[in-house]
Parts: sequence; structure tokens; C-alpha cells
Amino acid sequence: MLNSHRGLYIHIPFCIKKCRYCDFYSEPLADSAYLESYTAALLIEIEQQAEKFSAAQISSIFIGGGTPSLLTVQQLAKIFSTIKKSFKLVDNIEISIEANPAALELSWLERIADIGINRLSIGVQSFADKELKILGRAHNCQDIMESIENLHSAGLTNFNIDLIYGIPGQSLNDWQNNLQRAVDCSPLHISAYLLQLGNDTPMAIDIEKGRLAMLDEDSEALLYYKALEFLQEKGLMHYEISNFCNRGFECLHNLNYWQAGEYIGIGAGAVSYTNCRRYINQVSWQEYIRNFRDKQNCVVEELEKMSAQEAIADAIILGLRLCRGINLHDYNIRFGTDIANEYADSILSGIEKGLLKMEKGQLSLTKQGYFLSNEVLCQFIT
Repeated sequence: MLNSHRGLYIHIPFCIKKCRYCDFYSEPLADSAYLESYTAALLIEIEQQAEKFSAAQISSIFIGGGTPSLLTVQQLAKIFSTIKKSFKLVDNIEISIEANPAALELSWLERIADIGINRLSIGVQSFADKELKILGRAHNCQDIMESIENLHSAGLTNFNIDLIYGIPGQSLNDWQNNLQRAVDCSPLHISAYLLQLGNDTPMAIDIEKGRLAMLDEDSEALLYYKALEFLQEKGLMHYEISNFCNRGFECLHNLNYWQAGEYIGIGAGAVSYTNCRRYINQVSWQEYIRNFRDKQNCVVEELEKMSAQEAIADAIILGLRLCRGINLHDYNIRFGTDIANEYADSILSGIEKGLLKMEKGQLSLTKQGYFLSNEVLCQFIT
């Protein structure tokens, strides 16, 4: 790390119901009392992690899930009070929370603004009820519009809308309608992600059994480039492969990921990245609560311990997700190596295929390379 700044991620593993495409660690909330027990465990881990990373300055906070908007204002207030007492926070820190449009009441939104949350990411995914049903979402289009109205009424105008494209049966016209509806909601940020399925998700099983059919790659590419064209025409800046914003409203927490910055994960199933090491907290909220109740430390599993060379490749792969790409001079200083020379074959191959470009010391994907980014980025691993 070049400095002591780190992101802080808090994972809430409970959701309203499990979506049919989701393979993140989450479980439907069977009893609201679990939220109180889980919050109590989070407070202990926050204090422990703050002692471990006493020199860290927290540059962003992101509460994800699951459905973090299931937490009460009182529970969120306890979490943020403990964070503020335990960690050093930068001035004007970005504090984001993911929220489900099925459960966004005006009174809750007004009160979370009072405790410091200044950015929301709304899991809209689609404005079409037929698509929401295929995805197994817990909300419908009317819920979305009521939630967006409540956001504006509460003065929480810094929000992101998450969209998914490549939904089975989705046409270009369907997708353009989703994009238009999203823009009409006046978000400062829009994310557009290709539907990708874990092998064991209900949707993947439906695909395997022929009950649903994924779009072909050409159709997916057509939808992706329609998003680029449409959202930029509407004045949003394309700053990362799948992300668009009003200028100055990039997601700072995610920028830290893409710039290979370090982050501390708190909660069951939360991932941390420090000192070239990625590790994950135990993936069971029941065990997580039990450990802290029994005054034990959280159990972690190492995902990868990277060599210096692997850390460089990882940083290149993450950095090339940004539309501006990576500044080779800055990376050379940061990692003490000549990137252009070290990865000459991979860079030349990408340029020859029209997927990479080099301009004024800046290495970045071409427009053609955005949708085929995996083909480019895997070259840096080998």
C-alpha cells in the first residue's frame, strides 16, 4: 500500500428472499431477532479489527448484503457509532448502503441520513415486472417508483441504480426501456451488469433443464453497447466497464477495489484484502454470532496469498476495468518494475487484437475490449 487508507466493508447476510440468480452468501431472514444478535457480533468485530489496523484511515464504508436495509435505524446507529469510536475516518467520508426497493420507507430513509449515510445503491435490476419475476426479485415496478420518490423526498439524491442485462427473453427494446426508466429516476450513478449464474442457483438449474434460455453472446454484446451509447448520450460518464455516473460521483469504495487498494471486511462471509492476502470470514452467520458470544475470534479462511508478481498482475487486471486504464509510470513506481517491459507480450497481443490501446503512457481497454475484457485480462495472469 502507498498509504494507510483502506475501505471498510460490512456484510449483512440476510435478505427478504433469495433471488433465483444470486450466489452471494445470504439467507432469507426468518426472525428479525437475528438482526439484533448479528449486530451485537458486528460491534465486537469492528472493535477487534480497529485494534488490529490501528494505523488505518478508513476512506469509505460500504454496507452490503444480502439486504442491509432490513437493519433498523437503531442497529445502523450502533454500527456507525462503534465505527466512529474505533477507527480513524477521513473527512467527508463516503458511506454507502445497499437497499432493496421492496422495503424503503420514507421515515427510515430520513433517519439514516441523520446518522451519516450519504449514498445508497438500489437493487432495481429491472423495471419490467416479467423480468423481475424471472430473476425472483421481491419487488415490482411500483415498489421501485415509490422507493425512488421516497429517496428524493428524504433528500438522498446521491444514489445508484443497479440494472441487469442479458435476462432470458430480454429484447433490445426491453433493455432500452429499462435504461430510460432508470435515467428518468435521476440517479447520480447507474451500474449495468451482465447476468451471470453460479452453477447451483435455481436459474442455472432452469437453464440446464431447458426451462429458460440465456441470450447468445452477440445479443448480450448488443445490449451492453446500447447501454454505453444511451447512458453517455444522457450525460453520464462511463468510468468503469459496467459503471456510469454524473461527473464527480464515482463510487469511491469501488474505486478503491479497482485501484487494488486494501479493504477490511467485517461480518459473516466478508472478504478482506491486506498485505497481498485475501481472506474470508466464516461463511455462517450462526457460527459468526456464536464465536463472538463465546468471546472467540472470528474464524477466517485464506483465499489467496499473492507473490509480488501475482500482486502486480492483480493490480493490472483490476486497474484495466477502469475506462482510463492504468498509468504505467505510476504503476512502475508503485511496484518497482517496468510494466511495459514485464508484460510486453500480453500488451502487444491486446493491441494487435484491437482490445487494448496505449496513449501517452496510459494503458487501457478499447471500446471493443470492454465487452471482451476477460479475454484481455486473463493474458496478464499467464
